[in-house]
Amino acid sequence: MSAATLEREDVSLYLIAGVPRSFKSKLQQLVQKETKETGDLMVIPAEMTEWVVSKLRDEKRPSRDRTPASRALWHAYSALSAARYHLQNEPEEEERVRQLRRQVEDLWRHLSPAFSEEVAETPTELAG
Repeated sequence: MSAATLEREDVSLYLIAGVPRSFKSKLQQLVQKETKETGDLMVIPAEMTEWVVSKLRDEKRPSRDRTPASRALWHAYSALSAARYHLQNEPEEEERVRQLRRQVEDLWRHLSPAFSEEVAETPTELAG
């Protein structure tokens, strides 16, 4: 996918789960056919996919499963996911961000009403 494609105003994002890698070529053929050769296709890297999914999860969760604290922690998790993506070429910093993100996720699961039925243990790193 070229940089010019990212500048287009007719970009759509589809989330597809459970398809084999070979699906990309079939989808590319379909896009080319439907758009009369003007369409393009890009598979988002795993790190960006993780960030997109986290944003969608936050939007799709019912308000009863959100508190101000859990929402703020989820935003922190999303921000750390984006930071991790941008630090891919710096392994030491990426690992530090990954550890922070795990801690934030553990705390979010502990505080979020969405997980109130689970027996949540206080993360040892955060309980202090």
